[in-house]
Amino acid sequence: MISVPLLKQTIKSNFGLWIVSTLTVSLLYTIIKIAVGSIVVSGSTDPNALLPYIQALAAAGLTLENLFITIGINPDILSGLASMDSNVLISMIFYPVVGVLLPLVYTVIVGNKLFANQIDRGSLAFVLSTPIKRSKIAITQMSYFVLSIAFMFIFITGVDVILTVTIDNSLELEKILLLNLGLSLFTLAMASITFMFSAIFNYSKHSLSLSGGFALLFFISKILGLFGSDLFMNMGIGIEPMGFFNKITMISLINTTSILDGTSDFIIQFVILVLISIICFTTGSIWFTKKDIPV
Repeated sequence: MISVPLLKQTIKSNFGLWIVSTLTVSLLYTIIKIAVGSIVVSGSTDPNALLPYIQALAAAGLTLENLFITIGINPDILSGLASMDSNVLISMIFYPVVGVLLPLVYTVIVGNKLFANQIDRGSLAFVLSTPIKRSKIAITQMSYFVLSIAFMFIFITGVDVILTVTIDNSLELEKILLLNLGLSLFTLAMASITFMFSAIFNYSKHSLSLSGGFALLFFISKILGLFGSDLFMNMGIGIEPMGFFNKITMISLINTTSILDGTSDFIIQFVILVLISIICFTTGSIWFTKKDIPV
């Protein structure tokens, strides 16, 4: 079903980027989780320490709310921030933004190298001159892509699990596993899209333009969409019209809100990501086996 020599060649040419991406994401996980675990909730401070300040405000005929309004701070924003679990807040921003960045870069670069870049440089002509069928080449390249992403997130999730069980103030292990599963499914879906474009086009510039364009659109839209998300709206610092950007980014299919709230809404989004992967990988493989390739 697969060509072992081609698989070895593909692993060798992409291993450096894989190891850098995997270790860097794991390092980011470690830094963020240690930082969040070290946060001390301000509410644990001795309330008697604030008593003199409250009495002074009362003597002046002021309340804390009036004081905030006087200096231009919306008390609703402060109460929203105070009510947020720092771990939940960081997780809802970290996983769908920071966590997707390097895997996105990996999928765009590697996806382009699997077909379009080799056709563009003429190096695939050697492989095509051998008795290996095109379908076997497509399956081999697809297998590498899927397995490399799977092993990437097995390693990353392992690091995240270790951090979760060793650091205080962590999320439940089940939620950590689901967040990483969502991140891996999104990365796989994005990989299938770059795989498809690489298989369709004979020139690297066309493959990279579309793959990188979609990746950039999804990533920037997610950042802008955060300002219109329920998270920011509930804290009083959101901009409701910005929620439109959440509808045009595939990253929104990592339904962090549902996972962290303990609902099952995320399941349908995960299924959609799997369907996207199947459709795009299949389309790319069939297209590659039937298209004209300049040699």
